[in-house]
Amino acid sequence: MEELTMRHRPLGRIPRLGAFLLAFVAGVAMSLQAHINGQLGAELGSGITAATLSFAGGVVLLALATLASTSIRRGIVSIQRAISTRSVPWTFTLAGSAGAAFVLSQSTVSPLLGLGNFTVAFVCGLTVGGLIMDRWGIGPAGRQPLSILRLSGAALGIAAVVIATTGARSTRELTLALLLPVACGVAVAWQQAANGRLTAAGNNAWSTTLINFSVGLGVLLLGTAIDFAVSHPVVTFPMNPLLYLGGPVGIVFIAIASIVVRHIGILLYGLCATTGQLSSAVLFDVFAPSDATSHAVSATVVLAVIVVAAGAALASLSGLRSKMRGGVDAE
Repeated sequence: MEELTMRHRPLGRIPRLGAFLLAFVAGVAMSLQAHINGQLGAELGSGITAATLSFAGGVVLLALATLASTSIRRGIVSIQRAISTRSVPWTFTLAGSAGAAFVLSQSTVSPLLGLGNFTVAFVCGLTVGGLIMDRWGIGPAGRQPLSILRLSGAALGIAAVVIATTGARSTRELTLALLLPVACGVAVAWQQAANGRLTAAGNNAWSTTLINFSVGLGVLLLGTAIDFAVSHPVVTFPMNPLLYLGGPVGIVFIAIASIVVRHIGILLYGLCATTGQLSSAVLFDVFAPSDATSHAVSATVVLAVIVVAAGAALASLSGLRSKMRGGVDAE
């Protein structure tokens, strides 16, 4: 806990390559969480209960860390001050609701689609959402220019989704199911931008993460209460403790996103993270497929991973060119 109790100070700079690698790791963590929550939702027979348990585990860990850390508590106070002075919109504290929707989609449609197809649908929304957030200047890096390379990177990200989904089984049910992770991708792009602003205000990524998990848990608890009141589901809790680690894994990628978007912007973060997310999703489908349904990994999904990686490289070159010209970049 030594790191958590260190003196409250502004967050330092992160080397550009290090920021890209962290974003990649965050993407792997997102796939891991989707895999865990999909399995938990299938075994519970209730996706919203699985999502609630995932968030609850994260809140417990973050609450314990907050009790032991003065820097986290100071960060929360700083965020409150920034909101009271209107330097940060209060609506940004609701970013956790986007995370709740994403985790719910993991628990409900990930087993149906297969992790690879679920991920590429999420990437579509995240890529488009990241481009919009950067253009509107919602993130802490401010407004980012729509350069040819940046637009090309986003276009390749969308093309990767199209390529991957051409190999999916085409049914009306699956087509409708794909819309949920696409919508969640756009919402998570806003969440990442909002979290970056909150982290800049509080100088502590863990303070932002605690706010996210608390808001998300509140939304999911309300949804769970409504679900139980209406449908009266019979829930049997699995004994495998690994299925309850979705929350702690979520802490990892939310905290990374809160830090990294300050340095490389929403679009670059999204493309690097989704490269890790797509590649690891394919590996999960190959080596640890969902127990609920079996999905063969097609060559089109593998090709999609290559295409989205190329998109990340193009967008990264855009940032490097801006830096060399002395222009405003996403760092």
